[in-house]
Amino acid sequence: MARSYGQLFEKIAAPENLKAALKRAAKGKRERPVVKHFLARANTELSLLRSELLDGSYRPRPVTQFRIMDPKPRTITCADFRDRVVHHALCHIVSPFLENRFMDDSFACRTGKGSHRAVLRAQQFSRQYSCVWKADIRKFYDSIDHEVLLKMLCRRFREKRLHRLLRVLVEHPVPGQEKGKGLPIGNLTSQWFANFYLDRLDHYLKEELKAPAVVRYMDDFSVWSNSKEELFEIWSEARLWLLEELGLDLKPSACKVLPVAQGLNFLGVQIFPRKLRLQGVRLRRTRRLVARREKQFFNGELSEPELVQAIGSAQGLLGFFGFKHLILENGVEAVSGSNRVNRGGSWNNNASNCRSAYRNNNSPGNRNNNLGFRLLSTAFAKGMPSHPFFQFPPSCGIKITDPLGVGTKGPIFGRCWAEFLDEMGLRSESPTVGKRESSASVPLANCTAGIHACHGEKGTEFKMK
Repeated sequence: MARSYGQLFEKIAAPENLKAALKRAAKGKRERPVVKHFLARANTELSLLRSELLDGSYRPRPVTQFRIMDPKPRTITCADFRDRVVHHALCHIVSPFLENRFMDDSFACRTGKGSHRAVLRAQQFSRQYSCVWKADIRKFYDSIDHEVLLKMLCRRFREKRLHRLLRVLVEHPVPGQEKGKGLPIGNLTSQWFANFYLDRLDHYLKEELKAPAVVRYMDDFSVWSNSKEELFEIWSEARLWLLEELGLDLKPSACKVLPVAQGLNFLGVQIFPRKLRLQGVRLRRTRRLVARREKQFFNGELSEPELVQAIGSAQGLLGFFGFKHLILENGVEAVSGSNRVNRGGSWNNNASNCRSAYRNNNSPGNRNNNLGFRLLSTAFAKGMPSHPFFQFPPSCGIKITDPLGVGTKGPIFGRCWAEFLDEMGLRSESPTVGKRESSASVPLANCTAGIHACHGEKGTEFKMK
């Protein structure tokens, strides 16, 4: 039987918890009029809020709504700022007791998780298994049954006062929402309750159906296996279980079983075992967002720091996976670049040169070569860095011999190697000398050529201890 928790309501309504919740709710929004007004009367407002929570008279205020395209139309619900303080106060106390039940491969709304790590975890499973079942739930937030959710929450928490507060928040009417069903998109409590609602699916897939590997980000989840037949069986069983236990249905158009080599579309990224590809719809949406923010800036609707923050956020989102120069290039919209990035290869597999990774153009002077870099990056001992300025530490297990006696203290192991690189036209910049004897730091393209040059022409060679 799952463990239940008590003595939490006093912590939720504690003055210090409400003050901390106010600080979190106001973060980044202090210049808004409604937030300014609340902060100006913070002590009075928090005292009144605490009294209402303790005597059970607290009721949420009416909400406001707006529509976005992300990429399909969605209705976002904004709770009153006063209610957002309550949401933060509640989630700060109860979220650890919800999260300790979550499985490791559930990535939504959790510190240290998130969509980026979900994509990397999905790629890891795509390398281990040959087939994947991609699934999505139809109108997930609108289909959550209030009674089922409250039953699950009340089993987790045993205090009657907390039960009453949870029911008030879950059943608060929202325009356009069916009575007894649905959670508003936009509330902090909705994120935690929705994630907790589908946690039972994670346990069912892993513990009852024995699914080899599962990754879930809210209602978007995938299951991996080496057998298509096993995945189709899991699909059939999971669909029936969702209907019977949670009142949810799968979206037929979004569910499919496919080989991992075909690429899995997950969280805006097409995932291959050794490569990631940014989905075109996500790239276009990000570019439109940046263009819209620039227009707002030129119209005086957005300040310069806000513009920099918006563009930096968009660039950072793509740059995490190595997609570069896709939005802005030298201050203007990029006209070139690639939305593909190889992973697990050489250091130079970023988006600006992925196209050249498929060519056999591996001359040492070509910065975009792939196989030449891969040789130097992966052929040596474990723990060796893969970096354009390559350092041979004493612990790496590589011994530099110098039969010509030119020494290893001078620039690039002495005069002979430097002369050879100059003759070949390979040395474009002055390399630096390592701090330790018999070690050096040189440009990686030069180092690739230097292996052959010193071995054949000058006699200096690399040997493994």
